[in-house]
Amino acid sequence: MSENSETIKRHYRCRICNKTHTIELSRRLLQGRTKYPFPHVFLHGDTLALLTILYLDKDLQIRGAEVQNLTIDDDNLFSKDQATSIVENLMNEIERLRKENEKLTQELNELKK
Repeated sequence: MSENSETIKRHYRCRICNKTHTIELSRRLLQGRTKYPFPHVFLHGDTLALLTILYLDKDLQIRGAEVQNLTIDDDNLFSKDQATSIVENLMNEIERLRKENEKLTQELNELKK
């Protein structure tokens, strides 16, 4: 992987599903950040719906992680399918808003020039 690559791969071992995941992170995640570590959310799991929050530093190194099992049990309000759908929709919306924010930031910077 070259130093100028737009993405960087990191590996994360999930303590719940006991698998190592390769995560491709865009270097653009660092744009506009002033505080580190920052959270990065992703969903994984074959038989379990696992919401994972990785805490990334300024070099996109994983400094911490939290995992939430979204699989239905007696204490959950939503079924696994409902929870997965909700999380996927929220993650899609977060990504859409992040891209919109990036675009608007670029436009603002162009106007300042």
